[in-house]
Amino acid sequence: MKNPYKFNKTELHVIWFDPGGITGWAYSVVSYKAFSHPRQKVLKNLLEWRTGEFEGTEHEQVTQALDLIRKGLYSGKNNTLTGLFEVGTEDFELTQLIGGKELLIPVRLNAVLDYQIHNLFGLKLFYQNRSMRTGVTRPRMKLWGLPPTSGKDAFAAAQHNLTYLKRVKIRADEITWKRYQLKGLK
Repeated sequence: MKNPYKFNKTELHVIWFDPGGITGWAYSVVSYKAFSHPRQKVLKNLLEWRTGEFEGTEHEQVTQALDLIRKGLYSGKNNTLTGLFEVGTEDFELTQLIGGKELLIPVRLNAVLDYQIHNLFGLKLFYQNRSMRTGVTRPRMKLWGLPPTSGKDAFAAAQHNLTYLKRVKIRADEITWKRYQLKGLK
């Protein structure tokens, strides 16, 4: 399905989820200026940063997640659509063999989110391995001037969100420099 939305091209909105019995989320809005040149920094161009957690049944958590995405999509001025919008989640890794039906809550939540955001919004759900987020620590977030998260699941989602932004920045810098080099600029 093609994405039906026309976006304001000056912002990147990222929502990241850490699904489970309690689902953490982190929502960031970054000016495209952050990705325009290697000297530009993502956190200096951070326009908005929020974190939180959803509790309740799996259905309630999915509904809350979809509401957050919907509000983010239409958070532009005069209820217009926002900039480029990306949604991600922690990929499930089986790290224990003992557990009841709660063990697979992340798998079920991710499956429904993946299906729903594609059908409702025309968006792709991005997955990131759990181990990728470990470079972002609470002391580093404090050093970067980000407010503390409200719980451990919100913190995990924040770690993923920041890791994803770093990955986008690395790709943007590589593309930007290739364009400059092609134009003969240095």
